Parts: sequence; structure tokens; C-alpha cells
Amino acid sequence: MPSLPLPPLPPEKMGNIVTQVMKVGPRDLRLIAQRLYDHALEPRMPPGATKALVADLGYRNLREFCAAIGLPEHIADRWSRFGISSEMRQVLLLVTEQRLRMIEAIEEFESMTHCGIDDFLKSRGLMD
Repeated sequence: MPSLPLPPLPPEKMGNIVTQVMKVGPRDLRLIAQRLYDHALEPRMPPGATKALVADLGYRNLREFCAAIGLPEHIADRWSRFGISSEMRQVLLLVTEQRLRMIEAIEEFESMTHCGIDDFLKSRGLMD
């Protein structure tokens, strides 16, 4: 996948960034440094594993997933190229685990009651 050029930073936003940096205190600088470390140096989930994780959540691709949760298209492009941060990986793994637990609970419920909760939840768009 070809690299996408970064959009130019308008001058009005540049002043805003400088103003925000001038307002930060020592504690904020530490948090900013941690954020840079987390996103630039900490190991990321590779793009292939990211795509597989999103597929486990029931989405065809990263673009569809990002659109469903309200993230802009450039995030899907970035994740496709660089994978996701370790923090986002943890969040998506939690969501995946909760989804699997829900599926197991539904299957157990239906095996005991034969009520068809699976069909009910699918009709409401809560399950695939």
C-alpha cells in the first residue's frame, strides 16, 4: 500500500499547537513524553494481526471497522500500514473477549431454554 502524504498544517492550527505547548507544565511534559514513547517506540500489533482481530469482531476490513466506530478513514490507512498501538490492542482484545463470552452465554441459555435468544439478538443487530 503506498504511503499517503500528510496533510499540510494550516497556519491557524500551528499557532494553536504552540499556544498549547506553552501552557503545559512539567507533569504534562512527562505525560507527553510517555505518549510519544507509547506510540513511537513501544511494540505495535502488526497490520496482519490487526486485520485478523478486526475480522474476529465481525468486520470485513479496517475501513469498515473504523467507519462503524466513527473513526476517520486515515486511521484505517494508518492501522493498515503500521498496525495498532499496544493500548488499542488491549481495548480490542477486551471487546473480543466480551463478544466471545456473550456468544457462549447465549449458546448456554439456548441449550437450556430453547428460546431462540440468538435469533432475537441478531434481529436487533447485536450479533452477527
